[in-house]
Amino acid sequence: MRASFARVDFAPTPHARARTRRVDEKSRKNRHVSRKRLSLSLAPRAFRDDAWKDDHFDISSSTANEASTSGRIEESEERRAGGWGRNALAGFGSVFGAPRGAATRWDGKPAPLSGLASDRVPNHVAIIMDGNARWATRRRLPRSVGHERGVSALRGVVRCCAAWDVRTLTVFAFSQENFGRNQVEVTELMALVETALQDELPLLVKEGVRVEVIGDLDKVSEGVREAVGRAVEATKHNSTLRLVVALSYGGRQDIVQAAKALANKVASGELRAEDIDEDVLSAHLSTYDARSANEDPLNFSQHPDLLIRTSGEMRLSNFLLWDLAYTELYFANMMWPEFGEAELRRAFHAYAKRDRRFGARARRFVTPR
Repeated sequence: MRASFARVDFAPTPHARARTRRVDEKSRKNRHVSRKRLSLSLAPRAFRDDAWKDDHFDISSSTANEASTSGRIEESEERRAGGWGRNALAGFGSVFGAPRGAATRWDGKPAPLSGLASDRVPNHVAIIMDGNARWATRRRLPRSVGHERGVSALRGVVRCCAAWDVRTLTVFAFSQENFGRNQVEVTELMALVETALQDELPLLVKEGVRVEVIGDLDKVSEGVREAVGRAVEATKHNSTLRLVVALSYGGRQDIVQAAKALANKVASGELRAEDIDEDVLSAHLSTYDARSANEDPLNFSQHPDLLIRTSGEMRLSNFLLWDLAYTELYFANMMWPEFGEAELRRAFHAYAKRDRRFGARARRFVTPR
C-alpha cells in the first residue's frame, strides 16, 4: 500500500520574512565584497592595500555599495571619453579613489544654480587648482595620474561655469616657480597640457568656450605653444565663457612686465608719467582683455569676484596679485581631483552671502552684469 501525501503551502510568518530579508542583504554584501576582491586582485599592488582604506570604499560603511556603483559609473564614463586607452592607471584611479559627484564628462548639463539671483553669481571666477600630486601620492599612484584626474575635474568645472552664466574663468595651470620641480614631472606636465588642449578642443568649440592663455610662453615647449595657438585660434569667436589659462605665469612677473612697458612708453613720449593710474597699469597686465572690455564693457571683469583654492592651503602663491585686491576668497578642504559640481555650488552660495563693501561702509554687493 503506497502512502500519498498532500502538499500544503504555509504563508510565511513576519519573522520568517524578516529573516529572509536579512539573508538576502547579507548575500548582496558578500557579492559586493567578492567583486571588490576580484577587482583588487587585477589592480597593481601599488594601490591594492590602500584601496581598502579609501574613504569611498570602506566596506564597513553603509554607503559602500553606493560608492562602488559611483566608481563603476565613472569608470564607464572615462572609457567612453577615451581616457582609459591613454592611461590604464588613470582608469584604475577613476575606480579606486575617485570622488563621488566629481564632474568628469561633458555630456548633459549640470543642474540649475537654484537659490541665487543672477546678480549674486560671480561674473569672474579664478581657481588655484592645487593638490593633484598629493591626491595621487595618498593613493600610491603615480603623480601623472593625479594630474590627469585634475584635467577631468577642470572639464566639469568649465561645464558648470558655462551653464551657470559665469563670464570668465581663470585657472592657474602652471606657475613659473613650478619649473623648479623635478624635470621628469615638469616634462610630464607639459605633455599633459599639450594633450589636454588637443583632446578638449572639439568640446570647447562645441560649448562656446573661448580659450586664452597668459604667461611667459617662451619657457614652455614648442609643442605646447603650437597647441595653445590652435586652441586660441579655433575658439576666438566663441562667447559663452572666456577660459583664461595661466601657464608659466607669475603675478609679480606680470606686474614687472607691465611696469617696463609703461616705462618704455614714458621714455618714448607716448605716455606721460602723471597719466599713469590704476586703470592704465591694469590695461598693461596680461590679464587685461581689450576685446572684452571694448565689446561688452558692462560684463567685462578683469578682476575676479571669487577665488577658489583647493587642498586646504590658504595662500595666493603668486597668482593674480594685482587683480585679487577685493576678490572674495574661498578655500576648499579637498584636493583638486576631488573638486566637482557640488563643491563649486557651495562656493557660489558662500560667495552670495558675502558683504562686498570694497573699502566703503555702506553695503554694496556688486557683480557687474
